[in-house]
Amino acid sequence: MASPDRGTPPVVRISGPQPVCDTWSDHMLESMPSVARGPADLLAALPYVVGVHLDQCVIVVFLNLDGLLTDGLAFDRDTPLPLILEQSTDMASTTDAAAAFVVGYGPLSDRDKLIEIADKLHTAVRVGHCLLVCEGRYYCLGSGCPCTPEQGAVLDPDSSVIPAEMTLRGRAVLPSAQYLADMIAGDTDAQQRIAAALAALPELLPDPADVVSSSLAIARAGDRLTDQQVADLAVALTAADGRSAAWRATTDQQWQHELWRDLTRRVPDAYVTTPANLLAWNAWRRHESLLAWAALTRAATASPNNSLSVLIATILTTPLKPEKLPWPLPETIPLERLLG
Repeated sequence: MASPDRGTPPVVRISGPQPVCDTWSDHMLESMPSVARGPADLLAALPYVVGVHLDQCVIVVFLNLDGLLTDGLAFDRDTPLPLILEQSTDMASTTDAAAAFVVGYGPLSDRDKLIEIADKLHTAVRVGHCLLVCEGRYYCLGSGCPCTPEQGAVLDPDSSVIPAEMTLRGRAVLPSAQYLADMIAGDTDAQQRIAAALAALPELLPDPADVVSSSLAIARAGDRLTDQQVADLAVALTAADGRSAAWRATTDQQWQHELWRDLTRRVPDAYVTTPANLLAWNAWRRHESLLAWAALTRAATASPNNSLSVLIATILTTPLKPEKLPWPLPETIPLERLLG
């Protein structure tokens, strides 16, 4: 979680008037909402909103005038306070947020930092909750708030029905951000096989755009690329025409997710930048921002400052929503204009 997480969370509504401890209802796009009654249920729901078990981080979530949770940011807990405030204030203004909630996961020594975040963010948007989770207990840091005693309250997710309801709806929580990185890490045996296939390629290669088109057709049909086909595609993606064709064709489809994740794991590191970038793009369009950042990290590690990673990272750190971006982008609309 080294970068802000701007994925679209499940639809969450604050129900009724705003007491000191709000009642949350999570519609999850279903007709029968889950209802979180107080901070304990809220904290039980947050890992499903973010998609990973939370630790050593600061979460800032925003609600609109209708009480719907519309956006969220996740920061490593050691992120400088000015950066947290800058990103949070920017999101509050660009998303027309009516309220914000600040939740920290870390040691008790983070208390003052979280209170400062809430106090300074309050100049841009009303902050309704400021919570700290530490060693299985949670603390409400709001001035005069009766939610928890000074020694905190036990956080027991099993006492809430929300995890069971989320599971029934198909929502999953990854064990950690590292687990996500491991999911797209290189497969050493596969990389060695692809390296051998790359070494055996002839000097005269087919048109990169044609290779991309045929590879996508294979994947769309539900088939996995052979080692030879992966080698051909890896080389095609090193050419500008191949990269452009692949990027323009990549949307939010599950088969594309499987293709680019498979390629990210199988190709040698020297060829991983573009597949990882395309996995990140597909993940962003699917509102899976944690995966998008993990894939971007993989791409940027292999090729620091490569232009496609920089562009995708810029998009992830703007309020731009995937459904608002026409894709493939018409040539008459410069992407820079959308990034404003």
